[in-house]
Amino acid sequence: MLKDLFSFLVHPRINDQPISLDLNQSAILVTKMILFYFGIAILSMALFHPILKYFDLFPERSLILSKIPISFKIIFFVPVFEEIIFRLSLKFSKYNLFLSLATLHFTLFYHTYSLLVLSVITFTIALIPNLRMIPETFFSRLELIWTKYFPFVFYSLAISFGLVHLSNFANLRLAHYLLFPLIVGNQILMGLIFGYVRVTFKNGFIYGVLLHFLINLPFLWLAHQ
Repeated sequence: MLKDLFSFLVHPRINDQPISLDLNQSAILVTKMILFYFGIAILSMALFHPILKYFDLFPERSLILSKIPISFKIIFFVPVFEEIIFRLSLKFSKYNLFLSLATLHFTLFYHTYSLLVLSVITFTIALIPNLRMIPETFFSRLELIWTKYFPFVFYSLAISFGLVHLSNFANLRLAHYLLFPLIVGNQILMGLIFGYVRVTFKNGFIYGVLLHFLINLPFLWLAHQ
């Protein structure tokens, strides 16, 4: 399974025949991906964090997990929203694309205007494919481009997922942005793993949400001890 992951990362591709897993195989997949993530994450922290600390390049956290109440929203909705934004449209369809865009809009403008206005605009964006406002030929061409340049799409979304998590830090300098793979490398790794699972397995989106939830949970729990 890990060999398949490495092969996929060398040449990302959409699996036209997603792999179906039974309950036992699903448990093995989730377990292996979690162990792989934490193994690489611990190794990267051991290698890079001392270097960043030594050169005073480790940014100050603006998001302190211990100050965030553990809630249903934090535990459940954050993984779901992030997976919709960054992984759902990896398997291209006009519905997936606009649901991702609608969720991104909701997340970006959550504190900008009233919940009613926000919800109306968000639902309108999500419903655009059903309103026949855009010709089908546009989506057909976009799908061809999406498939042809899928490696670029895949890595762009994984890196964007990592870059978004720079918002967890304050007082960022140019050096921090230049060294972002060292600072948010664990989040980029999450994006790569979840993206692989998303396009390789049947119900890959659900596996991605579950992995996201299970990886986040220990950090939230430990922060509140």
